[in-house]
Amino acid sequence: MTPARGQFAGIAHGAGICGAVALLVLSCGAAAGSTESAGWRWTATASPGYDTFVQRYSLALDDTVESVSEFDLALVAEGRTPAGGRHGWTVRPHLSAGSERTRGQLDWEYVLRPDALAPALRVAGSAQAVRYNDATAYNLSSDHAEGALSARWQLGRGGAAAWEARASASTLRYADPSELEPQRSDWSAGFAAVSAAGCDDRWRAGLRYGQRTYPDTTEIDRAALGLDLAWSHDPFDGLAWRVDGRSERRRVRVSAVRPSAWSHVLDGEASAPAGAVRAVVAASLECWRYDDEWGAYADQTRLESRATVRTGGVFGPLWELGVVRESLESHSAGESYAQWGACGGVETYGETLTLMLTLEVGRRDYDEAAADDLLGALYTDFTYVEVGLNLSWTLSDRLRLDGMVQYLPESHAADEDDQSLGFGSLRLGYRF
Repeated sequence: MTPARGQFAGIAHGAGICGAVALLVLSCGAAAGSTESAGWRWTATASPGYDTFVQRYSLALDDTVESVSEFDLALVAEGRTPAGGRHGWTVRPHLSAGSERTRGQLDWEYVLRPDALAPALRVAGSAQAVRYNDATAYNLSSDHAEGALSARWQLGRGGAAAWEARASASTLRYADPSELEPQRSDWSAGFAAVSAAGCDDRWRAGLRYGQRTYPDTTEIDRAALGLDLAWSHDPFDGLAWRVDGRSERRRVRVSAVRPSAWSHVLDGEASAPAGAVRAVVAASLECWRYDDEWGAYADQTRLESRATVRTGGVFGPLWELGVVRESLESHSAGESYAQWGACGGVETYGETLTLMLTLEVGRRDYDEAAADDLLGALYTDFTYVEVGLNLSWTLSDRLRLDGMVQYLPESHAADEDDQSLGFGSLRLGYRF
C-alpha cells in the first residue's frame, strides 16, 4: 500500500524540525564544557521508537480490530544548574516527529532554597503542541496546544509544622474542537498545614478552590471546593501505614445540562514484617453523589482492596503475591459488579537491567438483576488476564533500550462481547 501524500508531507515537515533541533542539541553537547563553566550542565538524548495500540471487539457480531502504530524519532535535552545552590533551574526541551504526528514540548522548573536544604519555593511550567499528519489513523486527531504553570510556597518552616500555599493554571486549545475534544482552561489555589521534615509521622491538611471553564460550552463551566487530608507513619522497620483522603464539592454552572456533585476518595495502606516476608494490605474507596441522577450521571461507590506478601528486594528481585477484590455499586441498572482476582509481580533494579513484571487473573460478575431488563444486560460477566511489563536495559554507557507492554484480554459469558486491549512501546536511546 502506498502511503498518502499528506503522510509524506507530515513526515517531511517533522523531519525538518527534528533536524533543526538535532543541530541545536548537538551544539549544546559540543559546548558542554563552556556551558558547565557558566553554571549549567547539559545532556542530550536521541531515540528512535515504535508504539502500537491494538483493540479487538465485536461490532454487529463481526470481529473488529482497530490499531494505531507509529514510528518516531525523539530528541530530548536537559539543562541543570549546579546542585546545592540557592537558586536551581532545570530546562527540558523535547521534540519528536513520527509517522502519525509531530510533537514539541518544553518543561522548566525553578527552585529556591534559602538554606540550601528543602525548597521554600518551587515554580514549574510546561508547554506542548501536537500536529497530526493528514493521513493519521488516530480517531481523535485535532491539532492542539496546551500549557501549564504551578507554584508551591512553603511558609514558616521550622518547628513541628509549616504552612504551604499552592497555585496552578492550565489551558488546552484545539484547532478543531468537538464534544470529545473540548477547549478548556483551569486554575486552582490552595492552602495547607504540613508536618516538618525528618519525622516518622507525616501529615497534611488543606483546602483548595478551583474553576474550569469551557469557552465553547459555558453551560458546563464548574467550580470546585475541596478538602485534602493525609497522614503516614514510616519507620525504618516495623509497622508502616498511610491514609489519604479527599472530599470535593463540584458545582456546574447550569445543572440542567450536567448535575453538580460531591465526590469522596479515601486511600489507605499498611505493611508489617511477618517472618521472612512483609504483609501488605491496601484499600481504595471512591464515591460519587449527584444532586440529580439522570442519564450517565448515577450515584456510584467503588471499593478496591488488595492483600499481598512481599519478599526479597534488598540485594535481589522483589517478589509479590496476593489477592485483589473490586466492587461497584451503582444506581444505574446493569453497572454494579463484584470482581475477584489473584495477582503477582517481580521487580529487579540493577546497573544493567531494570525490570517490572505484573500479572493479574480474575473474574467479574455483574448484578443479576440487570438480566430482567427488557433491553437485556448492558454488560456481561467475564474472566480477565492483565499483563504488564516495563524494562530498561543499559547496553553501554551511552546506549539504553526501554520497553513497555500492556495486555488485557476479556473472555465474556457471551462470545460476542469478548474484547482485548494491547499496548506496546520500544525505544532505543543514545545519550550524547
